[in-house]
Amino acid sequence: MSGLGGLLHTSFESLDRGLLCAFVERWHAEINNFHLPVGEMTITLDDLSNLLHLSIVGHFYTQKTLDSDLANDLLVESLRVDHGLASEETRHC
Repeated sequence: MSGLGGLLHTSFESLDRGLLCAFVERWHAEINNFHLPVGEMTITLDDLSNLLHLSIVGHFYTQKTLDSDLANDLLVESLRVDHGLASEETRHC
């Protein structure tokens, strides 16, 4: 439903940790671009569409509102969080 299903069919099977670390070190969140030795680089929505075959038009995916019981169950099942801790955190939030 999110439109991200196309990511399952990308050809990226391995991760170059060195390359990823280099990009992380050069990312400047204040201006949303990378500072590289050859200049600045910004990733646009059109880049995402062309490289990952993701749709950049249409409705954005929104999650239905969860009640605290369902949120607790998801925390316990997906993240293996202790049920008591999950209840305390959802009550706090």
